[in-house]
Amino acid sequence: MLNETPMLFPMAPAEFWKQIKSTIEEVVNEKISQPFPPPPTDHLPEKALLKLSDVCAVFQVSKPTLYDWLRQNKIKSFKIKSRRYFLRADIEAMIRNHEAAAAQLKD
Repeated sequence: MLNETPMLFPMAPAEFWKQIKSTIEEVVNEKISQPFPPPPTDHLPEKALLKLSDVCAVFQVSKPTLYDWLRQNKIKSFKIKSRRYFLRADIEAMIRNHEAAAAQLKD
């Protein structure tokens, strides 16, 4: 059916569809090969202290994962009464360190 469709291109329909397929494969492979970017710091709330839910949203992780990071000393927090808070500056530093490490791996 595709071969019967009149086309206004200076090539055969089979060649046209072959080029379209090749272009799509190139774009998909390029996107797949790119590393997943770290979360941008502009998504951080404009508060000096971040709640657990804020940090989970920034890193797109669950609360149990964040608690694991706390136990492994990958992230710092402190408690006020029964609530746990994170310093915005500490979270920004984590993101910058991650970006720097990713840049070194590229080189």
